[in-house]
Amino acid sequence: MSAELYSHLIDSAILTVLVSLFVLWRYRVTVLAGMMRGAADVVALPVAPSRVEHRIGPGVAALRRLERRRQGAIVLAYLLTTLACALPLAWGVALSAGGRLYASTVSLMALVFTFACAPMIAASLALSPLRALIGLALLTLLLSSAQLLVFNVEVVARGGHLSWGDPTIFFHTAAGLWLVAFYWLATWPRKVRGVAPITFAGLLVFGFAPFLGARLSGAVAATSRLAPTLMFMLVALLVGALAWLRLHQLARAYERKRFSDAQLLARTWWLMLVVNVGFQAVTYGRVPWTMLAACAVAWLAFGPVNDWMFARLRGMAGETPPRTLLLLRVFGDAARSERLFDRLGARWRLLGPVTMIVAPDVAARTIHPGDYLRWLTGHLDESFVTSADDLRARLTGFDVVPDPDGRYRVDAFCCRDNTWQATVAELMLRADVVVMDVRGLTRSRRGSEFELRRLAGHYPPRQLVLVADGSTERAILSEVFGNALAEARLVDVTSRRDMAAVFRTALAVIA
Repeated sequence: MSAELYSHLIDSAILTVLVSLFVLWRYRVTVLAGMMRGAADVVALPVAPSRVEHRIGPGVAALRRLERRRQGAIVLAYLLTTLACALPLAWGVALSAGGRLYASTVSLMALVFTFACAPMIAASLALSPLRALIGLALLTLLLSSAQLLVFNVEVVARGGHLSWGDPTIFFHTAAGLWLVAFYWLATWPRKVRGVAPITFAGLLVFGFAPFLGARLSGAVAATSRLAPTLMFMLVALLVGALAWLRLHQLARAYERKRFSDAQLLARTWWLMLVVNVGFQAVTYGRVPWTMLAACAVAWLAFGPVNDWMFARLRGMAGETPPRTLLLLRVFGDAARSERLFDRLGARWRLLGPVTMIVAPDVAARTIHPGDYLRWLTGHLDESFVTSADDLRARLTGFDVVPDPDGRYRVDAFCCRDNTWQATVAELMLRADVVVMDVRGLTRSRRGSEFELRRLAGHYPPRQLVLVADGSTERAILSEVFGNALAEARLVDVTSRRDMAAVFRTALAVIA
């Protein structure tokens, strides 16, 4: 039975990636279809002053320090959370293995399980693959050194002498988590992070229904021929209903800001670790019920402990009024738009909310549990701004409160063909800084001309950052902005490293 459950876990991990990619493809198609629909009446543009002035914040150096402190709080919160929740899990593994319990044995397992914080930190801070690898190397050095320290403290306490022990034991133990590492690696790409948590939870639970139904059907097969079929259908319907209810609860909890998108992903990664370790220990251990209890404690404690850690560390990181970033771009190049969002939007979320118009090019970056559930039930149209009343309602609920982990949200607006211009104009009035990607802007591709002319007429040019490259026809910018173009901040991007300059320039705007 344990082997079959373990096989089901592996299948669920693999299917999560495949189903997530399919979901994103269909989600993009649905978003594009919704954008093309619209009423005949175009929503009127807001009456705005000729120029919108905005508040000035701390200096660039102070903002960079604030960013680093908040990054440090996220790192420490996930590190301490996983370590604290890994202790009962490690105790259960050591106990199920039999023999005498040693502090060094429990600490070895706990520190290995603490590796789960690596993808959580990388996802929350939007680290590049290179930076993530560097962070993983530093984490490995920290955890292995901690294990060596615990080992020597135990040896000295028992009357022995300091020793290096066997350094390969730590890495050999970590290698046993290959399946968990595969799942982390497969769901770490930003393209699937928005849908992977709910997809994995759904596959894990829905897939468990026929497994449990088949076992119960076999148990009652001696009663009558009809009983197994009825039992199978009953279990499948019951588990399916409970899973669907749980998905609704997750979506509502996310919309009520009980957790962030990164925290939901972190809990999914931790669940994968706990289930994997539990199946292995129950299969080969001697005390399965003790191991199941340890897994339950490790899983149930993760959310409250993580919230408590963030609540304590966020205050230490410092507070400042949020600054809103409006991200605009020339539509058409999905990879380019995603890179801009990844490099700029993810970092800005430590300082304030990010607003943007949803389109297929960034759908994978903006989808959240509520959107996912609405798409599953065929109610994604409810997310679209379809009228002036819808727009006012969305703007009234403008989200400027950070999530429990201190990161602000991306307020992405899905618009119809008759509402997008009014929505963009309203968002400009509420933005402390506007970053517009004009790469690809040419005479034949002037789809963003409305945004440019609106910015030129109603937005302070010194608070505008234009991202350009060799494909940008600068003459169009000169025609639209005139002399005001000299006041705007123009950043040339020729490589991915230049995206850091875009972020620094955006900071200078509010500094």
